[in-house]
Amino acid sequence: MEKKKNHTIHMFLLVFIVCLVVLSNVLSRVELDASNYCKINKGWDIEINDAAYENVVLSEFAFSALDRGDVLKMKCELPKQDIVSNPILRIYTIHSDIEVRYNNRIIYEYGKELREENELLGYGYHFVHIPAFYAGADIELIMHITEDDAFINMEIPEICNSDAVIRDFIIINRVPLSINLFLVVFGILVLFVSIIFCIYDKRFFKLFCVGCFSLGIGCWSICSYDLILLFTFDMRMKAFLEFGSLYVSPLFVLLYFWNDELVTRHKGAYIGYKLLLAVQCVFVLMAFLLQILNIVHFPVVLKIQHCILLCLCIGVIVLTVIDIIKKQLRNKVLIIGITVMLSVGLFDIISFSAVKYLGASGEARYTSITCIGAIIFVISQLVDFGMEIGNIFLKGAKAQVLEQMAYIDDMTGVANRRRCEQVWDSLDQSKENYGIFAFDLNFLKQTNDTKGHAMGDLLIRTFAQTLSKVFDDYGVVGRIGGDEFVVFITDVKKVDIQALTKMLDKEIEKVNEQNPDLGLSTAYGFCSHEDYPEDDSRKIYRKADEIMYENKMAMKAARD
Repeated sequence: MEKKKNHTIHMFLLVFIVCLVVLSNVLSRVELDASNYCKINKGWDIEINDAAYENVVLSEFAFSALDRGDVLKMKCELPKQDIVSNPILRIYTIHSDIEVRYNNRIIYEYGKELREENELLGYGYHFVHIPAFYAGADIELIMHITEDDAFINMEIPEICNSDAVIRDFIIINRVPLSINLFLVVFGILVLFVSIIFCIYDKRFFKLFCVGCFSLGIGCWSICSYDLILLFTFDMRMKAFLEFGSLYVSPLFVLLYFWNDELVTRHKGAYIGYKLLLAVQCVFVLMAFLLQILNIVHFPVVLKIQHCILLCLCIGVIVLTVIDIIKKQLRNKVLIIGITVMLSVGLFDIISFSAVKYLGASGEARYTSITCIGAIIFVISQLVDFGMEIGNIFLKGAKAQVLEQMAYIDDMTGVANRRRCEQVWDSLDQSKENYGIFAFDLNFLKQTNDTKGHAMGDLLIRTFAQTLSKVFDDYGVVGRIGGDEFVVFITDVKKVDIQALTKMLDKEIEKVNEQNPDLGLSTAYGFCSHEDYPEDDSRKIYRKADEIMYENKMAMKAARD
């Protein structure tokens, strides 16, 4: 059964991944109206500090990584192709301010004051409105770089139809937009639910970590894809959200495995895990502190985060190999999720470094695919958490069954002698004014002798059900043995004893009317602790039993 369950989960994950890849390929094939866009790729005159380049083709142009303090100037004549409706110039900058001049007239500025105050500028798109009849006009871009290793090539500026640019941007990025919005919304919902459940059960802290990671990685990926511009054009907010989410998210991945069997069963792995967790915590605190104090900006410490993530990847790979060798894999679904996430993460780190520092793709920036790995990892975490909670509930159910077997009378379903002994002990420790009924069935032996033991057993079960119906809301009904029963009333001050006994008599009459051959009858006695405050609960029961016996003799004499 367990193998079948695991195969089902693996198949689900495989089908999900295949569908996701196919859907991404299908939806990414979008044909845009080319008349709404015009790339300004050729004819640029570029100055980088003291170096000058003429008639540059941007798609073929690369330079040494620009550092803090460098100045980049770009000038060209706008092309003849006209964008008929509301043309805007779309420019992408990375860690720099920008000044845009149109025919030697400044038409747009961003970040000059922030640069002078040594603030983080961020990076992203600028949308600059230009006159409708721009063909042949001179455009000049002046950028002052504010961070080291900012970029080594430029994203090609583009003239766009402002009526279509945002719409087309959504269409092109609708797959990552859907995935990342799902991660964010899902993370918020899981956070809300997990916080409520954590109040009652700390085991739901794992679910809290899943929600935080999903929310964090979703926010980071939204910024990485520049989808944040659908909500705000503030590049500083984008930078803070992107780097903050990127630095905090791994922390919740690590916290998910706190006291988890995956790391606790290996002493060396557990020490390494605690060390890595401590390093990540210190890194996050220092990164935020240095950014808040405006000493070191978020992008500067990105390499450190990459190193920590690489150590995490190596550690998980080593752990997985050890588990495979020792055949100790606890949850294959979680291992699959971790493997996918690490593979995508490693690919992203390598590709990002290649684009940023080597210009491997010829693009100015790298677009991450971590969101795909993240959604698979989140699903694997949910499956892992669900299986863990399921096992806990299963163990609880088994324990409850065993408890019932140990403390419930098999024939009648009421408390057995062992359970009654526990109740006696608890009553001795209680300060409540309790009371005890002692019951004895009449005519059981006669029923067994004349009608058979099956009818006698039915008589016992019916009487137990009748007692439960009357007394369950007020105390504990138990069978001492044979035809002897007891009822513990935990607080007689809240109960009308005479009303209860009358209710029992009426229930017995109903049973006999419905089953004339059964002949249900009982003798009972009652005694409360208030009557004998110096006696313990067992003595109180014996006094109730004595009263019951006297009543039984009186009933017998009346019949005779």
